[in-house]
Amino acid sequence: MKSVFKKIRLPRKVMFVITGILVLSGASGAYAVYSGKETFLGMVGPQKPSISGLACTTLETLKMRRNGQRWIRKYVSTESAGGVDRVRTALRIAGLLAKEEQADLYQVVVLDAAGPSDRAGRRGAAIGAQVLYAPDPSMLPGMSTPFVARYTDAKANSVGLFYGREIALSAEDVKTTLTAMDDKSDCFDPVAAAAAAEPGATGSKSGAESPLEKPAGH
Repeated sequence: MKSVFKKIRLPRKVMFVITGILVLSGASGAYAVYSGKETFLGMVGPQKPSISGLACTTLETLKMRRNGQRWIRKYVSTESAGGVDRVRTALRIAGLLAKEEQADLYQVVVLDAAGPSDRAGRRGAAIGAQVLYAPDPSMLPGMSTPFVARYTDAKANSVGLFYGREIALSAEDVKTTLTAMDDKSDCFDPVAAAAAAEPGATGSKSGAESPLEKPAGH
């Protein structure tokens, strides 16, 4: 296997995008593709996932520029939940981001409420689900479809970490889920809520853009 990878030489830009996604997600191997539309849509089993995902809390929104492109990454958390619920939450929030702001890449990362609070810890096993959305995937080497959506098929442990199979949604699963959603509510933003409660406040949003946006990082 190593010899095969040595023969593959990708442009530096392609490697940057792929490396950034893999480092953040803590990918360690191939992803299983979740087949069986009825199972994914929650039509079977005693506990049916919510069609639109779950209530969530905004932890941080990062707005970055890379090679002339604009990337938005949003970290949110949910209470203890199944993987399908988490990835549906990420899809819902990614859709809302795309309506609110223009960007070349949107990324929504779902963590557990008991998970790491610092940015450095928000990777690997701390990620319960995540969605990447590129309106024009041809602008981002390494992406062949507009959506990349995946989740860990396990609930978080006592410290908010997920250990289980990583499952990637098919393009059909993503399309069907987005079409079926009946709730388009955003995550609760404690920073914006606190700012709005200040006397004379006119409202604020977490992750508001500064004159100079942060450069993209991993």
